[in-house]
Amino acid sequence: MVARLIAIALRFPWAVMALVALIAAAGYYAFCQLPIDAYPDISGTMVQIIATYPGKSPEQVEREVTIPIERALLGVPRARTVCSRTIFGLTVVQVLFEDGVEDYWARQRVAEYMNNISLPPGADAEMAPLMNGYGEILRYELVSDGTQDLFALRELNDWVVIPALRRVPGVADVNNFGGLQKQYAITFRPADLDRFGLTINDVVDAIRGNNSSAGGSLLQQGSMAFVIRGAGAIQSPADIENTFVKSVNGFPVFVKDVASVGIDSRPPQGIFSRNHRDSSVEGIVVMRRGENPSRVLARVQAAVAELNQSRLPQGVRLIPFYDRQHLVDRTLETVSHSVLLGITLVVLALLLFFGRPSIAALVACTIPFALLFALVLMYLTGIPIGLLSIGAIDFGIIVDGAIVMADNIARRLKEAFAAALPENANPTASDTQAELAVARRFSARQFLQIVLAAASEVERPVFFSLAIIVAAYIPLLSLTSIEGLLFRPMALTMVYALLGALVFALFVVPVVCLLLYRRGYSEWENPLLTAAVRFYTLSLRGLLACRWLVLAAALAFVGWVSLRIAPRLGIEFLPYIDEGVIWVRANFPEGMSLERNSALCRRLREIVLTEFPDIQGISVQSGRNDTGNDPYPPSRNEIGIYPRPYREWQQFRSKAELVAALGKRFREEFPTVRFNFTQPIIDGVTEDTNGTSANLAVEFTGPDSDVLLQLAEQTVELLKSIPGSQDVYIEQEGPQPQLLITPDRQLCARYNVRIEDVATLINVALGGESIAKLYEGERFFDIVVRVDRWVANSPRAIGRLPVRTADGNTVPLSQVARIEVVDGQTIIARENGWRRKTVRCDIVGRDQGGFVREAQEKFAQLVQPHVPPGYRVAWLGMFENLDRARRHFMLVIPITVAVIATLLFTTFASVRITGLLLLSVPFAFTGGVLALWWRQMNLNVSTGVGFAALFGMSMMNGIVLLRAIRAHQQAGHALSQAILLGAQECFRPILLASLVAILGLLPASLATGLGSDVQRPLATVIVWGLMSSTLLTLFVLPVAYYVLAPPVAATRSEDWADTGEAATLVATGPDRLDPALPT
Repeated sequence: MVARLIAIALRFPWAVMALVALIAAAGYYAFCQLPIDAYPDISGTMVQIIATYPGKSPEQVEREVTIPIERALLGVPRARTVCSRTIFGLTVVQVLFEDGVEDYWARQRVAEYMNNISLPPGADAEMAPLMNGYGEILRYELVSDGTQDLFALRELNDWVVIPALRRVPGVADVNNFGGLQKQYAITFRPADLDRFGLTINDVVDAIRGNNSSAGGSLLQQGSMAFVIRGAGAIQSPADIENTFVKSVNGFPVFVKDVASVGIDSRPPQGIFSRNHRDSSVEGIVVMRRGENPSRVLARVQAAVAELNQSRLPQGVRLIPFYDRQHLVDRTLETVSHSVLLGITLVVLALLLFFGRPSIAALVACTIPFALLFALVLMYLTGIPIGLLSIGAIDFGIIVDGAIVMADNIARRLKEAFAAALPENANPTASDTQAELAVARRFSARQFLQIVLAAASEVERPVFFSLAIIVAAYIPLLSLTSIEGLLFRPMALTMVYALLGALVFALFVVPVVCLLLYRRGYSEWENPLLTAAVRFYTLSLRGLLACRWLVLAAALAFVGWVSLRIAPRLGIEFLPYIDEGVIWVRANFPEGMSLERNSALCRRLREIVLTEFPDIQGISVQSGRNDTGNDPYPPSRNEIGIYPRPYREWQQFRSKAELVAALGKRFREEFPTVRFNFTQPIIDGVTEDTNGTSANLAVEFTGPDSDVLLQLAEQTVELLKSIPGSQDVYIEQEGPQPQLLITPDRQLCARYNVRIEDVATLINVALGGESIAKLYEGERFFDIVVRVDRWVANSPRAIGRLPVRTADGNTVPLSQVARIEVVDGQTIIARENGWRRKTVRCDIVGRDQGGFVREAQEKFAQLVQPHVPPGYRVAWLGMFENLDRARRHFMLVIPITVAVIATLLFTTFASVRITGLLLLSVPFAFTGGVLALWWRQMNLNVSTGVGFAALFGMSMMNGIVLLRAIRAHQQAGHALSQAILLGAQECFRPILLASLVAILGLLPASLATGLGSDVQRPLATVIVWGLMSSTLLTLFVLPVAYYVLAPPVAATRSEDWADTGEAATLVATGPDRLDPALPT
C-alpha cells in the first residue's frame, strides 16, 4: 500500500511539492494563531465559590455559610472533591472536577446547585471568575511621588486602573492588595448618647430612614412629559451630620450632636510592601483560563502604557514588577539555544556523513517540515505551543527515517550509475561528463523505477520503525492529572512531528531525489568513514568468533546495572522547575495583628536587600487580598523575591544555594516563624489541585477538630525525626484568642432586651457593618458607624455600650451579656463534608520515594494505632502525584511492550527476531540509568518520559540492520557472510541516525538556564541510552542473531521478496530494467 502511494507521488512530483508548500503555509499560520507559554497549564477544572459574612467568626461562618454550600455542592455531577477554607468573615469553597470536564459545563452545574442554597441575612456568595493559580500573569504597584496618599492610590486603583484592565480581552479579574479603602465613618461619643438617652441603633435607624430616593412616574404638561423623582439620598458628609435622629424634650437631636462624621478607612485585610516602601497598593492581573498568555499580556501591557500616559494623575505611576513574559522570554532563550545548537550539530553530522551537500540539506529539511506539520495538527487539536514541548523534540530522531530513505536511494543510484558508466570513466563527483553520459542512457521512466525500487526497499522498516517510536509514547499519551497535563502535550507534539517526518521520508525524499539527481549521482568518499567501516567489519568478525563471551559480557553488564546501580537512584515526582522567582510563605504566630506582622516584615525586607546582592527586589503580601480568593489570616505572609539575571550573580553559584542561604538567615532572625520556599506558579497550581504545595502532606479528616489536631501534632514530631525533612508544620493555623460576647437569655428577658438588638450593636458598632452608601459622581463609598478605637480595643469599655430595651430605655451591654476571652479557630479547613488538618513537609537532600516509604513505616507503628474509627488518613502532595504516575506506568508499559512486540512480529513474522530486537530495551535502559547515577539525578516522570521515548528509538536501528542481513540471506549468502555484509551496508545509516539523535538532544541534556529543568533529565536519558543502544545494535545484536537466527524460509514474505527483487533490479543496470515495472 505504501509502495503504491510512493509510486503515485513519484509520478506527480510537482503536485507533491505543492502540497509541501501548502503544509508549510498552514504551519506558519498555525504558529501565528496558537498560544505560546513556557509551561502548559497543569491545573484541573475547578469552580470556586467566594462567600462573605462580614464580622462573623470562623465557627459561625462555617456553620451558617460553609456547610450549607458544601452540602449542596457535594451532589454536583463529576465533582471529585469539594473542599473549603473558612476564616473570619470569609469562606472559599472549591469544587474540583474529574479530568476532561469542560470549564463552562462545570460552572453551569455549580450555578444550578447554588440556586437551592439559602444563606443568612448579611451573607453573600458568588462564583469566582474563570481563573486558577496558573492564570496570574502580571503584578503591578501604584507609586506616587508624595502627592497622593494611600487613600488616593487605593481609590485610583479601584475606580480607574482595575476597571481599565478588566476591560482587556482575556483578563478574568484584577485583584487589589493593600492601600486604605475610603469610607465615611460616624464615630459615636458615648457620653452624648447617654445625655440624650439614645442608643447606637437609634442613629443607625435614622441614617437608613433618611437616605432614600423616590420615583413618581411622569408629569404631563401640555405636549411635554416630566419625570417625577424625589432626591432624598445623602449627598455629602454634611447631610450625614444634619440627619435627624430623635426629638428629646422637644429639641431635635441630629447625628452631629452625638457623633462626629469624617473620612476613615475600612480595616485593611492585607498590607502590601515592596523594597523600601512599608505600605503600598498592588494589583494582580489574572488571565481567563484557556486564553493565550502572550497575547493577553501584550494587551495588558498596552493598557498599562495608556494608563501611565493619559489616565493617571501627575506624579502617579503604574509600575509592573512581575509578569509572565519574563519567564517566557528566559525560557525561550534557553530552549532556542538548545534547539538551534542541536539542529546545527545535526546538520554538521549530515554534511560529514553524506558526501554530497544537497542530500544532507534534503535530510535536514525534514526538521522544518516536521515542525510545521506538527503545528498544523496542534492547531487542529487545540494544543498550545509549550516551549517545554518544542524543546523536548529530538530533531535528530526526526530525521532518522529520512536518513535511511536518502541513504538507500543514494546508494542504489551510485550502484546503478556506476554499473552503467563507460569502462574508462572515473565515477567521482567531479566527473560531470560521465554523469551526463550515463543520464542520457536512462529514460525518465527507468530513472523513476530506480528511485521507486530503492524507496520500496526501506519503506516498510522506516514505517514500522517510526510506528514503534510512536507506540512507545502510549504511556505518556495516557497520563492523567498533573503529569498528564504537563507531559501529554509534549508527547502529542513529538508524535505529530514524527508523523510529519514519516510523510517527508516516505514521499518527499524520493520525489526530491527524482528531481535533483536525474542527471546522475555521485558523492565524496569520506576516508574517515571508510576506515571506520573497515575497522567495524574486522571487529565484528572477531566478535563473531568469540560470540559466547560477548553475550555473557553483555548480559553481565545489564545485570550489574539493573541490580547494583538502578536501586541507588532516588525517586521524585518532577524535577525542580525553575520559574526565575522565589516565593516564600511565612506563617507568623497565630493571633498576631496585621500591623505587627507588617512591622516584622520590614526587617525581613531589610535583610534581603542589604545582605543578598544577587537579589534585585522583594515584595511582601501580609494577610489577604480584598477579593478573598486566598483566605489567609493576618499572620500569613506571601513574599516574592526577585533575583537578578543569573549571569549577573556574584554571591551564589546556583538558585539552590541562594534559597538555602535565605532559609538559614530567615530562621536565625525569626526562629518562631514557619517558612516555606516555593515558586508562584507551581505554588498556586498545586494548591488548587492538591490542596497543598508541599512535597508531602499527611491529611486527616474527621468530625472532631481536637482529635484531628492531636493526630497532626504526633505526625509533625514523627516527620521531624526523619532525615531530609524540612519546614514540617500543620498547614492550618492554630487557635487564636477571640472576644466572645454571649447574650444571657434570662438577663435579656429581665431587662426586656431582644438578642437581635445585641447582635445589631456588635455588627454595627464593633464590626463596621455598612449601613448606607454615599455617592460621589460614579463612585460610591460605605457609610459605617463605629465607636472610638479606644472603646473597640477595651473589653471593659465595650461592656459599657448602651443597648436599647423594648420600652425605650438603655442598659449597659455587660448587664445582659457575658464578655470573655476564649480560644477560637483561626482557619477551618474542610473536605467532602469533614473537617481537615494537614501536616505539610518539604523534602530536601533526599529522594521523595525513599523518604515517604520510611515515613509511612513509622506512621504505621506510632500514629496509625491512635486513629479512631471514622477518621481518614491520606498521603498527598507531590508524593500523591508520584505514586499515581508510578502505578500508571506499571499498568501501561507492559501494554506498550506488547504493542511494540506485535509491530515487530508483523514486520519480521518471527518470534526470535522480535525477541532479539526487544533486547535493545535493557541495553538502552543501562545507558540511561548510568547517566542518571553519574549526574546524580533522580527517577521522575520526566525521566520516565525519556525512557519511554528511548525504548522506541532504540529498536529503529535494529530493524534496519536485521532487514539488511535477512535480505542478504535471501540472496543466498551464508549466515556469517550475510551478517558482515548487512552490518557493513547499514553501518553508515545506523551510526548517522544514532549520532544525529544524540547530537539533537545533547545541548538540552547539558543546558542549565531557565526552562531546562524538565528537559535536562529527559534528554540525559535519551542521549546516554542511545549511546549504549547503538553499541548493542552494532556489536551485540549481530552476534546474538548469529546464535539465535531463525531459518530464512521462516520469515520470508512477499514484502521481503519484493525488497530482494528491487535490490536485484537496481543492480542490473539500465539495460536490463523491466519496462513493465509498475509505476
